[in-house]
Amino acid sequence: MDAIQALTFIGLGAIVGGLGQGARAAIGIKKELDSRQSQWFNGKELGVSFLLGAVAGAVAALVQYGPNVEITKEMLLGFAGAGYAGADFVAGLMQKWVPGSGAASGRPGLGKA
Repeated sequence: MDAIQALTFIGLGAIVGGLGQGARAAIGIKKELDSRQSQWFNGKELGVSFLLGAVAGAVAALVQYGPNVEITKEMLLGFAGAGYAGADFVAGLMQKWVPGSGAASGRPGLGKA
C-alpha cells in the first residue's frame, strides 16, 4: 500500500465530499432567497459545514480504500453523498448532545428560519 496513493485517494474523497456539501448549501441558500428572510446567512457556519462535508467524504474514502481500488463514478457519487448527508448527521448530533450549539437550524451555513 503506497502512502502517497492512499493520501491522494482520501484527499479526493475530502474534495468530493466538500462538493457534495456545497450542493446542499446551494439548495439551502436558494430556499432562503426564495423566502426573502433577512439575517439568515452565517459565513462561519457555512465554512464549518464545508469542513464537515470534507471530513465525511474523507471517511467514506478511507472505508473504500484498498490496495487495488479503482475509482468509479458510483464511488465518487458516494463520496459526494457522504458529504451531503454527513453534515446533517453531525448537526443532528450537535443539536441533541450540545445545548446551544447553533446547529438547531439543521442547515449549516444558514441561520434559523
